[in-house]
Amino acid sequence: MSDEVQNYLTSEIETLRSAVFRAGALNAKTLGPAAERHLENVLRFVTMSSALEDATYLAVTRIAAFARALYAQVPVAESEAARREALAAVDALALEFDSAVRPKADVPADRGHVEGARQPLAG
Repeated sequence: MSDEVQNYLTSEIETLRSAVFRAGALNAKTLGPAAERHLENVLRFVTMSSALEDATYLAVTRIAAFARALYAQVPVAESEAARREALAAVDALALEFDSAVRPKADVPADRGHVEGARQPLAG
């Protein structure tokens, strides 16, 4: 994946994290749709795995729960707990995206070639 695409994905996740971090009662209604838009922008660049799908679902549901808490004007302690859960879900999602888009440097591209190069031990 090109550095340009990687930078774009990182920027979208950071923007999502920032939106959750700065959200308040005045923009609670727009937080969910904004989060979905950022995720749609990012998801088109990666191949979905079950771990990435789970992390995406968790992030969306936690952000939605946080937005509902803000909109309902729950006590500050509850809304801040929901914010922390949403931020943790976004962080977990960022890790999944990172592992989905970065090539595995430690794994040889052609494992069969490496295995085929071994010689049997003389006995």
